[in-house]
Parts: sequence; structure tokens; C-alpha cells
Amino acid sequence: MDGSPGAEWTPVCEYEAWLFGPFRVHRAGAPLGDSRRGRASARTLLKWFLLNPGQEFRDSELADVLWPGCQGNRANRLHVTQHSLRRILEPELATRQPSRFIRSDPNGHYWFDPSGCWWTDAEEVAQLSRAACAARKEGDTPTAIASYERLLAYYDQSFLPEEVYHDAFAPFRAAHERGHEEALLQLLRLHRRAGHLYEALTCAMRMLDRDPYSEEAATAVVEIHLQQGSLTGAVVQLEQFVCLLREDLGVPPSAELRALWERVRRAR
Repeated sequence: MDGSPGAEWTPVCEYEAWLFGPFRVHRAGAPLGDSRRGRASARTLLKWFLLNPGQEFRDSELADVLWPGCQGNRANRLHVTQHSLRRILEPELATRQPSRFIRSDPNGHYWFDPSGCWWTDAEEVAQLSRAACAARKEGDTPTAIASYERLLAYYDQSFLPEEVYHDAFAPFRAAHERGHEEALLQLLRLHRRAGHLYEALTCAMRMLDRDPYSEEAATAVVEIHLQQGSLTGAVVQLEQFVCLLREDLGVPPSAELRALWERVRRAR
């Protein structure tokens, strides 16, 4: 749980956690603990809690997250893991003093209460996504573009790379993959609408890197090349894309692609 990369960061809450890129946690602006030491299960549990604030889980559900498919005394392992996490987050806690964040009841339910003390980049991403969508619908193109670009700065780091093979986090990874694709798509459309050809071309190429079968991205590249007067670039991109669809997917070009090809043919 070490420091964050990039520009200097001003703490916004007592605790801050980054789930995009290497997982790290700060308290009062300083790294909390060491990601190379301590219980890996405690770090995994904290990630799960941060992604599900306020949601109650039975001890068996948390054990399934931490040790899927494993048998044995999981209740005792969970108790030890939670104790370790409490000590990491609040080393000043006295014996038997309750945690501010990790709560439980006599019925074996556990939940994480941020208590207004936590900032996470995952929540920041959710807020940025809402702000970008609202600005786009209101026609505030500069604000929407700025918000989508900030979103992509997070998405480019990848989400919880340490848990890539952990099935419990798969729904969260899938949601962020969809968010990444949507941010690129909307940013492409905004830049094209604003006449930002270079930025739009960059977005379209990034989309094709992620999904080489994206017709909207490929069409955008062709049309931008035409706008820039690069007929050769337009022809090459269109031929490559149509060939890819036929050879990889066995799909003939759509009516829209055929119409685009006719435009390119007339421009030659």
C-alpha cells in the first residue's frame, strides 16, 4: 500500500485508496503499511469492502471471497484476517476497542462503514462518469471532454491488476471495461462534433487497439483521413477493416461500409 504515481496529490480525506493501477492506501497523505508485507487476505478483504461500502455480508460470504473452494476452519481464518486489517488501518486501537470502519453484529454479519473518512478512485470514477454524461447531455462539450479524459487517465491504469484471476472481482472488472469502452466512444463523438480531428483520430485508434472489429472507430478513421486529405490513409484503413471482417468473422461489409467505400472510390 505505497504511494501514488504521477503529479503531487493533495489529500481529500483522512484515508485514500487507489484501486486502479497498483493497490495502495494512504492515511493523512502518507502510505499506510507496505504492500509487500502483511496478510494478502487482509488487502483483498479491504478491496472488497471498499467496493461494497455499507453492504452487509455473512462470514461465509466473505470467506468465499477470500478463499474460494477452500475448506477447513475458515471462520477462524476470517477472524484473524479481520483483526490484521483492523491493525493495519487503525494501529492505535486498544485491545477490544471497536474499529471505526469494520463493523459486525451478533448474527455473523459484517460490513464496512467509511464514516466519511475515505476517498477511493473507484468512487471518483463513478462521479466523473456521471458528470461527463450530464455535461454531454447538456451540450457542454468542453466539460464533457475534460471529464472523459480524466476518466481515461484512470482506466488506462487497469483495475485491480493484482486480482485479475480472482473471480469475485470479475463483475467489477467487467463494469469498468464497459466504462472504458463507453468513455472512448463518447470522447470520439465529442471530438468529431467539435472538429478536433487529431484528438478524434487518436480516440478511434485507441478503440481499435481494444476492439479491432469496431465499425464506428474504423469508419471514423477513414472519414478523418478523408477530411485531412489523406486518400491513401483512408483507402488502406478501409481495405484492412473490410478484410479483417471477412477473414476473421466471415462477415460481409455492412450497407454503411459499402456506402463509405463508394465515397472513397469517388474521391480517388
